[in-house]
Amino acid sequence: MVNYCSLAIHSRRYAFGTNFSSMKKLILTAFSLFLGLTSFSQKQTDKWYFGNGGALDFATGTPSVIAPGNGSYAPSEGCSVISDAAGNLLFYTDGMNVYDKTHSLMANGSGLNGGLSSTQAALIVLQPGSNGIYYIFTTDDFVGANGLQYSIVDMNLASGNGSVTVKNTMLMTPMTEKVAAVKDPFNNRYWILAHQWGNTSFNAYALTGSGLASPVISNVGTAHTGTPQNSYGQMKFNPCGNKIALTVSYLDIWELLDFNTNTGVVSNAQTFYQTDKTYGIEFSAEASKVYVSTYDANKTLVQYDVSLPTTMAIATSEATISTTPATYGLQIGNDGKIYVDKGFSQYVGVVNTPSLAGIACNYQDMQVDLDPMFNGIQAALSLPGFPANYFMPVGFTCPAVLTGVNEISVKDPMPAIYPNPSVNDFSIHTSTTNTFEVYSYTGNLIETIYTEKNSTVKFGENYAKGIYFVKPTAGKTGGVKVIKQ
Repeated sequence: MVNYCSLAIHSRRYAFGTNFSSMKKLILTAFSLFLGLTSFSQKQTDKWYFGNGGALDFATGTPSVIAPGNGSYAPSEGCSVISDAAGNLLFYTDGMNVYDKTHSLMANGSGLNGGLSSTQAALIVLQPGSNGIYYIFTTDDFVGANGLQYSIVDMNLASGNGSVTVKNTMLMTPMTEKVAAVKDPFNNRYWILAHQWGNTSFNAYALTGSGLASPVISNVGTAHTGTPQNSYGQMKFNPCGNKIALTVSYLDIWELLDFNTNTGVVSNAQTFYQTDKTYGIEFSAEASKVYVSTYDANKTLVQYDVSLPTTMAIATSEATISTTPATYGLQIGNDGKIYVDKGFSQYVGVVNTPSLAGIACNYQDMQVDLDPMFNGIQAALSLPGFPANYFMPVGFTCPAVLTGVNEISVKDPMPAIYPNPSVNDFSIHTSTTNTFEVYSYTGNLIETIYTEKNSTVKFGENYAKGIYFVKPTAGKTGGVKVIKQ
């Protein structure tokens, strides 16, 4: 039976429209260089349990409808699921209760502090180097006092069904409804990223075999403040972890940012505007495209080419993919396709070839039927969340992360600038006489630096907090991005 109470409670997200414009005619520009990389080796995301009875199995490469999970499990929004390396279900959670592989409430698995209506209420992350120790990160809804917390599951207990051993450890409050995770491609750790409420601060936590480190805090991008509805919206890493995308719902924007997996620093925010509320967001597997869901009846699903070099070029690449109403959470599957929540519908939409531009991505609005027997099963407002690295295509190699923060690749290497980021000043050491120019993020020349042979020059002590570019005036190309904190 359809849960109409849940439907009424969560109508806060709805913005139905009745006048639907025709889909834009789009020019198909180019095939992705990585179109052939469509297979995935990791099976930890095979099983999906979400919504009011929604359940899918990706074991065969094509999602098949399976029996629902625990009857009390009906997340209206954020949830998370984890399977083992062979694709066997381990447990799942809505951020409030944890259910084991037998679909029973896990030992000590009730009373987690995730929000009933949080966009990303829960995210499960395996502790690196551990034998079956998982962290569950939870976010409260409506900027609630519980903020960002974690609990720990030990799968070695309860005869292999698992037990919650640590519950509701506070990390920070108040926070938005956003939490994302990715495995560092070059180090044995995960990065857990969340966003504070009331400011521009990102918290990046490194999870290693030793536990969870103190956060690296970056102040960049748009402040999440004002009405609590601005805490809504998904945040995702790309599979390599060097890019982040997020939506800020009632500000009608989404943002693209850089992430440094060496340092945990977020930088270089690019802001893009919609005409109505934003909600879901997802990268294509090889990260050339970003998909955004909106409440705008004229374009409920849009695509951007984020491989383009400038903010203007990315904005201009916007392509309308769907105009059907009620489009919410987005989630990539281990088949490389992007699945689209249709808002309390028995159907899930699918972007079948996300790397292709415009309508060549082949979006099908009702491709997956969760309820062919009409038992009242539907998807609610979101799909299960996973660490982004699980969706790395086989054969894909992540770009190396250079020392410092997001150095711009050059033919002739730039001299080292350190510390980077810095709360005071920076130092630049050169072996030859050089001249460098420092530009603000908006392109204004801030300072010209002259260096003698084998000298070290300090600069930036009086700079305001923000992002700067240090570029040589001659003899080299490129430059280095530095951050004043």
